[in-house]
Parts: sequence; structure tokens; C-alpha cells
Amino acid sequence: MKILFVCQQYIHSARWINQLKDTHHEVFIFDCLDREVHQDLQWTTYFGNWSKRKIKYIKGEHYLKKKFPNFYNKISSKLMVTATEKLTQIIKEIQPDLVHSLEMQSQTYPLVKVSEKINFNWAYFSWGSDLFFYRYDKFHQPKIQKVLSRINYLFTDNSRDVNIAREIGFSGESFSKLPGGGGYDLEKIKNYIQPFKSRNLILIKGYDHWAGKAIKVLEALELIIESIKNYDIYVYSAHDNVIDKINQLNSKYNLDIQYSSRNNEISQESLLEKFGQAIIAIGNSVTDGIPNTLLEAIILGAFPIQSNPGGVSEDYIKDGLNGVLINNPLDVEEISNKIQQALANDELLQNANSINEKISLKLSDTMIKQRVIDIYDKIERDL
Repeated sequence: MKILFVCQQYIHSARWINQLKDTHHEVFIFDCLDREVHQDLQWTTYFGNWSKRKIKYIKGEHYLKKKFPNFYNKISSKLMVTATEKLTQIIKEIQPDLVHSLEMQSQTYPLVKVSEKINFNWAYFSWGSDLFFYRYDKFHQPKIQKVLSRINYLFTDNSRDVNIAREIGFSGESFSKLPGGGGYDLEKIKNYIQPFKSRNLILIKGYDHWAGKAIKVLEALELIIESIKNYDIYVYSAHDNVIDKINQLNSKYNLDIQYSSRNNEISQESLLEKFGQAIIAIGNSVTDGIPNTLLEAIILGAFPIQSNPGGVSEDYIKDGLNGVLINNPLDVEEISNKIQQALANDELLQNANSINEKISLKLSDTMIKQRVIDIYDKIERDL
């Protein structure tokens, strides 16, 4: 097939698309944000440098875009070449067998107007909070409904989003529980895995914004401060407000919590090493899909303590067996109790590790890649 991927240029998109490298499919890339093509996607045919102004910038455009997005969208085609215009031109030109958009807001919405003018086979991959969080928002709800009424194929990293999509208008074929960044090289990852007895690290995802709630985790640690003083603690991808909280705890309790910031990210390889050293790994948010960090905890032997928005984490974690689920990501006491209970139960942690080793086999890059290729080949046969 000729497959046109409409996607942002970041590592997860690259990892997904690279599963099709050296197959018989011909791959094209378009980014509605017109960012430079990801270095790992140089082998594809890429459409870039397309976002040209039609008229000079008018003072107040940014304000309109932020405060009145619907109105701005109506006039944007008068101001500049839009993603919809360029996609219309490209689809007419290359006539792809499949258009596959990854992520809803920036990469899928522009295709709705294209679909009103041109018929094309359309797949969409729901990532993160695309459907779960935004489906009730007054601005996003009608757009999401339009998308779901038009797409032919739905890819998701979990089973929850398939059910949501069908509730609000999707009637096509779905492929679920596919890691958004593809599988993992388990042979390489073996080098990062430390023996259970040598693990002394508490690893925490440091997002704290509209979705992530890392500060609640730090507040939970404060409730059990005497129980965690002898552990190393590392917070990765910490937002500024999280760093402020870390500094406060370090000063108040004479701790040495280490961190990497969102502005100075730890490398993927170094983060995998951290997971391989961690006794527990905590991820806490009010909305998400399947976090890659949850999968990385599973394959690297870190006991997952994970929030469960909309029941999504239940696809991989059976509560109290191979991990612990946080029912209320805003409940500091619940989080502290679950951390303390996990750290006090070596038998639970070791049994979980044995279970997660078996789950890891299903997340290998060779297995996931073959499954993905089989799906695209099936779509090709169906067209």
C-alpha cells in the first residue's frame, strides 16, 4: 500500500512507523504542525516546509487562536496555507491507499474537512487522552464525533478507548492493545535489569499539569517519610512545580531526591537503566492511555504503582497481583498506603516480577512488529 501517515515528529511516531521499514508498503509522512522530519524517518517520503503565509501577520491573531478557536479556524485559510489545504493537495496527488493519523487534535482534525471533499480510506490511532479526556469537552466533542463517524479503522493501545469510540459513533474495524511506540528489544533490555535484592530505587514520573499528578505522589511519600528515608528516589521529567516540591522535601527532611527536568530530559537509555534498578515505579495521572513508562516498568522488573483512569491500566495490571492500581489519583492517603504496603511485601514484589516477565514476552519488538505488519497487510487485502 501507499500509506500516508499524518503525525507529529516525535519518537513514538517514529518507532511506530519504523515497524514498516523494509516492508513492501510505501510510506509518506505529513505533519500538520510542519515540524522537521524526525531523524529516524529520513527513509520515508516527507512533505515539509509547506506552511506559508498568504498575507502578513495581523496583530491579535494569536489572541484569537487562543480565546476563540472556532472563529479562528474559520478565517485561518484566509491568512495562511492550512494543513487541510495541503493535505487535500497531497492526497489528490499521491492517491494513498490508506491515510493513517496518529493523535487526534493536531493531526486528525484537519482531515475532517478533507474527507468532506475527497474519499479516502482512513485509520486513526487514539493515543493518551484523545478520547477519554476530551470526549465531553464542548469544543472537542463535535469534532471527535465527526472523526469517529468517518474513520474506517481504529488503532488503540488499550481496550477502554474502543468501547468509548463505539459509544460515540465509530462503526469500523478496531485493533486494540497495540503499544503506541511499538515493542521493545528484550535482548538489549536484559542488560539493564538488576537483581531484585540489589534494587533500592523508588522511581516517579514527574508530570504535574492537567493530566499528571506527581505532586500528590511526593505528598504521599511525605506521609510515610520514615519508611522511605533509606531508599534512593528519582523523579524523571519533572515539571517546575514538582522540582519546587522536591527541593522543599530535600530541605525539610534532609533527603537527596534526584530528578531530571522536562527542560533537560533524561535519555531513553538512561531511563530504562533506572527502571532496571527500581524496586517500584509510580505513575499518577487523572487521564491517560497506556503509558509507555508502565510497559517499561513491567519489562524491566520495577513493581508498577499506577493510576487507572477509566480502567485503562487494568489491561496490564491485576491489582494486588502484578502491580497496584491507584483508584483516586488525588487521594494522597491512598497513594501513601499503597506505596508502603508494596515496599513492606517482598513476596508480592517477587511474585509480580515473575508474572510481568511473562507479560514482557508479548511486548517484544519482533512479536509486536509482526502483529502490526499483519494488520496493515489485512487492511491491504480488504481494500
